[in-house]
Amino acid sequence: MSEEKKKKKFYKRKSFYAIVVVALLVASIVYGQVKKANTPISYETTKVVMGNLSQTVDATGNVASAGELDLRFEKSGNMAKIYKNVNDKVKAGDIIAELDVRSENAQVAGASASVQQAQANLNKVLSGATDDYVLSIKSTYDKAKASLDQIKSTSADTVANAEAVLRTAENNLKLSEGGEDSQIVGNAYQDLFVTIQSVQNSLSNALTDSDNILGIDNTLANDSFEDVLSALDSSKLYTAEIKYSLAKSAKDSLDNVASSLNLNSSHESLDSAAEVAESGLVSVKDLLFAMSQMLDATVPIGNLSQADLTTKKSTISADRTDISTKYSTIITKIQAVETSKNSYVTYQIAYNKAKANLENAKTKALADVASAEATVTQAEAQYNDVKNPARTEDVSAARAQLYGAQASLSQAVAMRNKGRIVAPLDGTIGKIDGKVGEFVTANATVVKLVNPNFFEIQVDIPETDIIKISVGDDADITLDAYGDDHHFVGKVSEIEIGETVIQDVVYYKVTVSMEDNSEDEFNILNGMTANVVFYTESKENVLYIPQRTIRTDEENKKYVLILKNNKAENVYVSTGLRGDNGLVEITSGLEEGQEIIVREIE
Repeated sequence: MSEEKKKKKFYKRKSFYAIVVVALLVASIVYGQVKKANTPISYETTKVVMGNLSQTVDATGNVASAGELDLRFEKSGNMAKIYKNVNDKVKAGDIIAELDVRSENAQVAGASASVQQAQANLNKVLSGATDDYVLSIKSTYDKAKASLDQIKSTSADTVANAEAVLRTAENNLKLSEGGEDSQIVGNAYQDLFVTIQSVQNSLSNALTDSDNILGIDNTLANDSFEDVLSALDSSKLYTAEIKYSLAKSAKDSLDNVASSLNLNSSHESLDSAAEVAESGLVSVKDLLFAMSQMLDATVPIGNLSQADLTTKKSTISADRTDISTKYSTIITKIQAVETSKNSYVTYQIAYNKAKANLENAKTKALADVASAEATVTQAEAQYNDVKNPARTEDVSAARAQLYGAQASLSQAVAMRNKGRIVAPLDGTIGKIDGKVGEFVTANATVVKLVNPNFFEIQVDIPETDIIKISVGDDADITLDAYGDDHHFVGKVSEIEIGETVIQDVVYYKVTVSMEDNSEDEFNILNGMTANVVFYTESKENVLYIPQRTIRTDEENKKYVLILKNNKAENVYVSTGLRGDNGLVEITSGLEEGQEIIVREIE
């Protein structure tokens, strides 16, 4: 044969078929991955359910006959009441004896009141606010707005007044700048100049009125009554004439000094003229006083009538008043000049104070307005809130408050019941060991209950569940001998406080008393296997989901995945009661009927 014939055709070789198989496998895998990448993700989902949720503890034990049942208190205390006597027949649930539980009764009453209050609050949230309440909140809102407007107005007025005071202080400060040459000092000297001129007129009038009576310069003025002047005391006339001469001299001195004065005169000349004017006023004041005394010594005789004498006295009195006023005025003006010279420091202090007061007024105004605006915002939010229907979160919070109050009531009742011995089943009192007022220790046998048809079951409960069970709790019992269709009623009669360790797990022995079955059709025998279910807690009308759907993030916060627009989205939730069958209560975060993701379907 030739070489070509010796060689097999390639498609008849084993290696060819191996290559073909590998290629087909690779193509299949690639096709599968491409198909998977283009196929939408599918999820297994479940819905949020609204219903009743129960939490139970189950255990298995054996039926044992107990003709006598020892009953004990779960706490120590003083015996307060014994309700039954030996040989009395009792029914299940009857209270046989009781310790002093007044404080526990008070706690039960308080917890019961809290439940009623929480229920009323939930009803109020569900029903919404009343019209009267809405109107009262609206009134509060309106008052807050009116108060804001008033505070704004008052604050604006306060700031405006402070600004006006500051402007006045600033103007005074500017006027006082320059010391002796300041505008305010110049104004004070101008006032002093005007006062000096006024003093001149008053001195002149007073001298004229006096001369019209004395007739010294105007010798003809008193010819008709000259002889009767000071008729009662001639010395008074002499004194008046001397004072007139002195006053005239003082007035002439002022006229000489003032004749060269004007508004632009030097401050020194004005100061000097003011001193002369002050001296002239003193002299004229003395003159007028002497004139009054002289007229008092004059009597109406001859040509001097009483009316004329009274007129002259009135004229002199008016002059005295005018001179006294001018004297006070010129003293005031002289002091004003001195004050104006020292006013810069005073006005500087006043300006600084006015400036600080303005800043304080602005700051206070801003704070007052901000506070009032916050009050308006709060009142508006409250008003808007009461107008709207009850929010889901408010209802959930009110329900949670009610559940919490109910749990507190259950706990208070359980604590109170530790001080009571309650018949767990029907029977006869065989013995009572204790007296009223006697101190009884916990777990000491106090009552023996006799029942020939009485059975009990002892079960071991792990430490994780023992805290959920209390003496007096009801239990549901099924016997393997009669199947799951036949249920028997039991009640927890005893919980041992001593632990039992079984395979490194801590258990506590719980005794469940079965109700009297003497009339039952079932023949219960010792040793029968019993399945016991304790209903530890239940809630009605709550939201729940499977426990396995709840996840936790890095901050240990709980969330679930919901399907939104064909995409998984996180929703954070709060949980409550963990029920049977892997269910858990949702207290916030979800609504009834929402679909949540259980897992992703490959």
